[in-house]
Amino acid sequence: MGRYSQGLTRVSLASFVMASFSPRCEIRQLAVFVYPGGIKAPDAERITVFYGRRGRPVKKPRFIPAELAHKLARKLQAKRLGTVAVL
Repeated sequence: MGRYSQGLTRVSLASFVMASFSPRCEIRQLAVFVYPGGIKAPDAERITVFYGRRGRPVKKPRFIPAELAHKLARKLQAKRLGTVAVL
């Protein structure tokens, strides 16, 4: 047995080492970019709508847990409101 074999397999050890060195942010912001004219061009008008923890629009950008932000982004993307971004 090696010195790292106390309950850790090679796969879990590798993911532990990779996870400990990669930069991650556990809180994110969720935004939806809506194009009222329907044209997604660089000079087109764009309205930014931020979403909060409950999946509802809020006035100011809010920080929410990354896992929840990605879960809500998938739901909003299915509604085809506009471009969904997790910042």
